Amino acid sequence: MEIQLDVQGYYRDQSRKGFPHSAGIYFVYRGVFVPHLKTVTLRELLYIGETEDLYQRHNEHDKRDKFIMKLQEDEELFYSFALTGNISKKQRLRIESTLIYELRPQLNTQNIETYNYDKTIINVLGDRHAYVPSQIIAPSY
Repeated sequence: MEIQLDVQGYYRDQSRKGFPHSAGIYFVYRGVFVPHLKTVTLRELLYIGETEDLYQRHNEHDKRDKFIMKLQEDEELFYSFALTGNISKKQRLRIESTLIYELRPQLNTQNIETYNYDKTIINVLGDRHAYVPSQIIAPSY
């Protein structure tokens, strides 16, 4: 399977009320907003997930307290996401699993040690950070 993800971001935690009611793959980071430059310095990819509704998931996330506990004094949460309206739930789960297996975010607990799919290639476009390379191939062995 080969898929293309167009990642949009980075959104500050306070902006999550403006997220779309759309299916997607999302990334949660800790980082610092630099007001005078209007830029973001990301420090760590914390979590990757998939959802039927980005708005609902981010405004009611069951791991939100864990995300916040990882923040240092000057940090806040940031998000990016790729809309996946034309991709089935089964394919989103495969994409999520591939990203978690290859990128190993600290707060993901499933799909870290095992990869249960055939070769998957994800081409990442848009607003991506060094934490998310432009191409991910799993399994990488």
